[in-house]
Formats: sequence, structure tokens, C-alpha cells
Amino acid sequence: MDPNGAEYLGSFVDPVIYGVCAFLSVLSVFGILAYAIKLKNSPYTSVLKKIIVSAGIGFLFWITQLLFYTSLRVSVSPDGASIAFLPIFILLLFILIQFIDSRKAGRRNTYHYARVCLYMTIALLAADYAGFYPIYAGQMDWNILLMIICAAIVVGTVFSGAQLLFLILDEESIKSAFYWGVAGSVLIGSALSVIPYMVIFSVVSISDQHHPFVLLPYTIGLISMAALEFIPSYYSYRKLNVKKEEYASLYQNNLDAVFTLDPSGIITGCNRAAVLLTGYSEKEVEGESYSLIGRSEEISKMYKKKAIAGEAFSVEVNIRKKDGSLLTAIASVISITAHGKATGIYVILKDVTEIKKAEQTIQQLAYYDDLTGLPNLKRFRDLISTFSEPYTLLSIEIVNLLSIEELYGERAADEVIKAAAGKLKTSMPEGSILAITDTGVFSLVLFGKKPEDLNRNNYYALEKPVCYKETVINITAAAGAAIYPMHSKSHEEVFKYANMALNVAKNRSTERQLVFSNELNEEYHKALYMENELRKAIQEEELFVHYQPKFNLESGQFNSAEALVRWVHPELGFISPGVFIPIAEKKGLIPSLEKFVLKTAFLQMRKWKQSGYPFQRVAVNFSHYHFYDDGIVDTVKEVLGMTGLNPECAEIEITESAMIENKDDTIRKLNELKKLGIKISLDDFGTGYSSLSYLQELPIDVLKIDRSFINKINSSRQSNAILSSIISMARDLDLEIVAEGVETKEQLDFLDALHCPSIQGFYFSPPLSPADLDKIVYKTTFS
Repeated sequence: MDPNGAEYLGSFVDPVIYGVCAFLSVLSVFGILAYAIKLKNSPYTSVLKKIIVSAGIGFLFWITQLLFYTSLRVSVSPDGASIAFLPIFILLLFILIQFIDSRKAGRRNTYHYARVCLYMTIALLAADYAGFYPIYAGQMDWNILLMIICAAIVVGTVFSGAQLLFLILDEESIKSAFYWGVAGSVLIGSALSVIPYMVIFSVVSISDQHHPFVLLPYTIGLISMAALEFIPSYYSYRKLNVKKEEYASLYQNNLDAVFTLDPSGIITGCNRAAVLLTGYSEKEVEGESYSLIGRSEEISKMYKKKAIAGEAFSVEVNIRKKDGSLLTAIASVISITAHGKATGIYVILKDVTEIKKAEQTIQQLAYYDDLTGLPNLKRFRDLISTFSEPYTLLSIEIVNLLSIEELYGERAADEVIKAAAGKLKTSMPEGSILAITDTGVFSLVLFGKKPEDLNRNNYYALEKPVCYKETVINITAAAGAAIYPMHSKSHEEVFKYANMALNVAKNRSTERQLVFSNELNEEYHKALYMENELRKAIQEEELFVHYQPKFNLESGQFNSAEALVRWVHPELGFISPGVFIPIAEKKGLIPSLEKFVLKTAFLQMRKWKQSGYPFQRVAVNFSHYHFYDDGIVDTVKEVLGMTGLNPECAEIEITESAMIENKDDTIRKLNELKKLGIKISLDDFGTGYSSLSYLQELPIDVLKIDRSFINKINSSRQSNAILSSIISMARDLDLEIVAEGVETKEQLDFLDALHCPSIQGFYFSPPLSPADLDKIVYKTTFS
């Protein structure tokens, strides 16, 4: 029989060489797996590199094939089919590597996967069948059954091996990937090593005595294929269980509430967070409609339109808990899809109740006044910007709020504001809008009202006294109005015009509610101009001081002087103190103005003392507004230190109005000034809120009789009696007496007869500049 025949097959297979072939097959497969893992982690691999790697591993396969022929102990011509194996193996490996790379890019699908596996199966079988054909040409005995079995084993091995390869590529653990890679390499390499034997047995005749031997490669192939089938299945099963456990953990341990619904909207389950959030147990919610989660029409419509269609969306819902309380949540609705169809819905609820409360608080703080709850300036501007119908805008202010705060404290001022807001709410017509647009300033919108229809009660209501801690606080209010669109079609301008009218009304003693007009606009801007110019004049010390001397009848000399501030504007000329002093009082400029006068007067007094003039003191008037300033005493100390004047040469004049509201505070500050050595004088005695009790309570040294009593001298017996009583009373109280406003010889003689010691008035001298006053004093003293 032919020595190349199959009956001699057992004698020409070399087991050692076959073992080497099997090892090289395993090594080649492991090389493919190792490169595949590296390819997965690499961002980009060039085609040339893929060809080189394919060539290297393909060459290893080719060497394995040649060694297999050696194990058969047959002579094979190198120019035969064996040389053709090399490009076949290289092409086979390149196809596999390209597929792995395309899988990394996310382009793999089932059809692609099956096609590549089929290519590999055909290539493997074609390479082996083509390789054996020249060796056994003319002796072929095609065994269709064995060929089918061989092809089936190769197909199973290739498909299972490829599946295992991709499962290993998906493994995140490097250690697990290595172990599975080694096991897969052994099984795939073992299967590949017996393919040539299965091929050769399917194309040559086999004697009966070799049948057991023939079954061996098929058995090895089947075992390897079965193991390869089992390993991916087991591997997938284990990963699936891990994923299920991870999902269950994620589902149950999710901090947000999660509900599972079927496509019809029926709840099929929920996690622990959902139970804690709603108070319902899982059994209680199962079988309920999604309306349990959110009863809003919005979620109902979106559920039907989007959720069932597979679209995800989020919506804010209000949920009634089991205990009846409401909570606000953001519901994220996510479709569960399988094979392109919605099989269920996840509804994830994030409790935003506290966040919403915080947002509402921020909104309240941003757009509403926290004291009164009324809309603030920003909110008010937003509101009026949307109006199109005519309206009257009324700006109402508590004019004396600053005084109330300084006298009674910030809490008292807050209570006054709250009381004012309540009064305005009560008195305003239905449909009106009330806001607080500044501290103590309210803005009231009245629809359909004309200027002549304005109800003065809107601000008169504010002037009713407010009781605070058993103290009755009097309130002064003013109001300004502007009409939309009469005065302007701009809402901002209407608001500005109403405030203009308010500012003018505050400066008037009558007509405390004014409607904007062109004349009022001019008056406002003039007042604003005057304020700015006065502020500038004080800062740059453009004001100057005149002095009106006081004449002592007993000594026949001038013994002191009163400092009086004057202002000559570069454009407007002389401006009366009766004009700019009230502006300074209302605009908070009094402290800086009087500090300037104090400094100027003290420096002049020191100069007079150094020149030997008989002036004992210089007097400076302090406005009652200045006594609201807690730093008034420190200011006097500072100026004394700055000028170096002896405090005994200084006199502070106050009016009785300083005692109206802040008597205790004023007395305290006057006592502190008196401790410094400064004399205190009560100016304009007998006017305003005169009270004899003040003469006992105030720490005064000098009493100045108001000019109104001087003007009535000899006008009636009663007038003369009152004046005589005042002088007598002051003398009994050991107070110095000064009669101011003396302008005639008749007035002087009458006062001299009553032994009034000091006279001040135009009879002796008007207020003069220091230079002019020096001339008069010098003539009286040294001539």
C-alpha cells in the first residue's frame, strides 16, 4: 500500500512536533488577545501597524502549519500550497484586527460579527484543504459527513472564540481578563491544532483499524468547542448576575425616590427612598396609577405623548404624602426600552421642597420688603412697567422718620413704618397697588384717578400718632403725585416726577401733597441746585461768618458776640440764612455747617482775646437737628482742641424746639458741654413751646428774650408786665439776661429801667464782618 496512505497515518504522526504545534497555536491566540486588549485601550492605531501585527502573528500560524506537515513525516515542496498559507493567515488576522478596532469605535452589529466569523471559518478551512490537496492529489476520498462535522466544529470554535474575545475585551478587571485570556487561548489553540487532522481525515480513506485514532481530533475539537461555548455563557451569566445585583443596589439604595411603571401607567414597584418620601409602602403603591406620583395635567399629557414614545423628560410635581402633607419634587420620567419598544417607565423623584422654600425666601427678599411684606422698589418697577391703563402714582414719605429713629431707636422707627403700611393698606381703594420704595417712602398706584380726585387721607392717615412702648410718637407725612400718561408715557419718568413732587412738598410748611407740574419741576431742580451748591460751599469753606455784638449797659462796652453764618453765591448773590439753613437741616448738612461756623468763630475769638478786646465769649447757634447727632460733644471738643480756645470763652445757643421730642437726650448732651466750661444759652425764649419747667431742667447760663417781646414794649400794660416778669424771674434764677432785637431808643430806655444788663440788636450794631466789627469795638473800648 502507498506509504502516504492513511493506513500508515499512525506511524507518521510525530507527537512531539504536534505538541509544539499546539503550543504555538495557543501562543498565537494569546498574542491576538493581548494585542486586542492593547488595541482597545489605544485611541488610534494606524493601518500599517495593524498589517505588521497581522503579519507577525500570521507568520507564527504559518510556521505552526509547516511544523504540522513535519509531524506527518511527508515531503512537501516549498513552492506548493504551503507558501500560500502565509498571505491567507495574514489576511485572516488583519480582518480580525479590523473588526476588533471597528467594535471599539462602536460600529459592530450582529451582521458584522457573523460575517467576520464566517470569513475566518472559510479562511481556516480553505487554507487546510488547499494545503492538503497537493499532498494527496489523486488519492482524495471525500467524506462528506466528516467534512460537515469538521466545518461545524470550526464554525462553533470560531464563533465561540470570537464571543469570548469580546467578553474579555469588555472586562474591566485586568486580572480577570488575564485569567480568562489564558483559558481561552488554551482552548482556542487546542481546537485550532486539531483542525488539520480533522481536515485530513475527511479527504483520505481510512482503514477500520485506525477508526479510534480518527475520532481523537474530533473529540478534542468537540471538547474545546463545548468548553468555549460554556465559558462565554458562564462568563455572561456571571456578569449578568453582577449587573442585576448592581442594578438592584442602585435601585434600592438610590437617594432619590424611584417608581417603576408599566406602559399603561400602573406602578409595578418602588425603592426604599420612595417609601420614605411618600409614606406609602411598596405594596400600597403597586397597582396604583401614576397619578399617585403627580396629579398635574402636565405630567398626564407628557406621559402619554413622550414617555410611551420613549422620550425622557422632567416636570415639577406636587405630591400628596400619605399623611396628607404636600411636597414638591422634580419628576424625571425615563422610558425602559427593549428591542426598540417601551416596556416600562422609570419615574425618579427628587424632593425639592426645601429648595423651593429657599427660592421663595430668596424671591421674597429680592422683591419684597421683609419688614412690611410690601413689594420693594425692584418689584414695583417691574409691576408698573406692565401697565397700559391710566393711573396716578402717589409717593408718600414719613418725613420725620430719621428723627424718630434717633430719638426712640431703630425698632421704634420700624414699628412706625409697619403701622404706616397698615394704615395705607386700610385707606387705599380696592385694586390699588402699594409698595415701599425706600426707607419710610411708600408708592401707591391708583387706577383711573385724576389729580383733583386724589384723596388726601392717603397721607393724612399716616399722621395719626403711633404708640410705641407707652410712648406716643407723632408722625409728619408728605406726598407727591404724577399721572400716567398725562405727565409722561414713560413709567420710570412718572415715578421720578412723583418723587420730585414729594421732595418739594417736604420743603413746604403747607400743601404737603403736591401734583407734579412744570412749575414744580423748576422749583425742585432749583432746590436741588441749591442743595448741591450749599454742600459744595461747606466742603470748600466758601461761607463766611459775621458777628453781632452784645452791649453791656452796666460797663458801657461790648462784652460778647453772636456768630451768624452768611453765604454769597457767585451767581445767585446773597442768599438769606432763612433759605439755606432749612435746606441744611433737611438734607443732613447741619453738623458739617455748624462745625465750620464753630471753628471760624473760635479762631476769631482767640484772635480777639490776644488783641485785648473786651469780648468775654463768642456764641454759636446750634440747630435742634444737630442734637440728634450723638457726636455733637466730640465735635465741640475737637474744635476746641484744634483752635486752642479756652472753653470758658465759648457759648452755645439752643432754641426751645430742641426740647420738644428729645428733652432727656438734649439735657444729657448740654450737661457734657457745660462740664467742659462752655456757657449754655436759651435763645428765643417765650416763643414756640415755651415751658417754665425748661428753666429748671435745662443746664442754662443765659436767657435770651425773644424779639417779639421787645417789639411789644409800651404797646400795652400786659406786654410790659410780661417782659418785666421774665427779667425778674431770670434774675431770681441767677441767669444772665440778654434782650435781642433792640432797634429803638425807646426800647433801650425801657430795658435799662428794668435793669436788663445786656442788649443785642441793630440799635448798637447789625451783624458785621470781623474787620468792621473791630472798628466799632476799638472805638468804643480804646477811645
